[in-house]
Amino acid sequence: MALVERAGPPPRSIQPSTRELKLRDVSTSEAPGVAEFRALMSRFATGVCVIAVEAGETGISGMTVNSLVSVSLDPMLVSWSLQNASSQFDRYAGAERFSISILREGQADLAMRYASRADSQLRSDDFVTLRGGLPVVAGALGHVECTRWATYPAGDHTMILGEVADLDLAGQDEPPLAFFDGRFCRIDR
Repeated sequence: MALVERAGPPPRSIQPSTRELKLRDVSTSEAPGVAEFRALMSRFATGVCVIAVEAGETGISGMTVNSLVSVSLDPMLVSWSLQNASSQFDRYAGAERFSISILREGQADLAMRYASRADSQLRSDDFVTLRGGLPVVAGALGHVECTRWATYPAGDHTMILGEVADLDLAGQDEPPLAFFDGRFCRIDR
């Protein structure tokens, strides 16, 4: 697999970051700082997803995340992390059901739209509805519908575990949208 930066057509190979990650002397008792940790974690490539929840009278809300983790096969569980300071915290942490759409290359604009802190209301033309009734991103690589299994406090975030109730392998042959070093990118096969 080759990681390729998404910087307009055609994608080009990612160049080494110009940011330096300073190694600390582990023989000292100095703990790593937030900036060091953030710089290191930006070098971990992730997928990009949109979580959608029912929002009562206001309809449905969507939020972009890159923290999706497959947790268990029996039962089938996934996890994602929600920032505690999110203006949508109560809506997402309290949702009994949610959907996850795994985005494909070419959906970076959609990912940015639902990463906005200003408005998370869904645009109807971005979504379709699966068997379970929750909206999912049209044209995504795949979708998962979940019921909330548990939530766990985790520092400045809350981990949300969901039990998979349904899934759809929609665009299996397309490259995924990935996130690396603070940028969207794609992964070539």
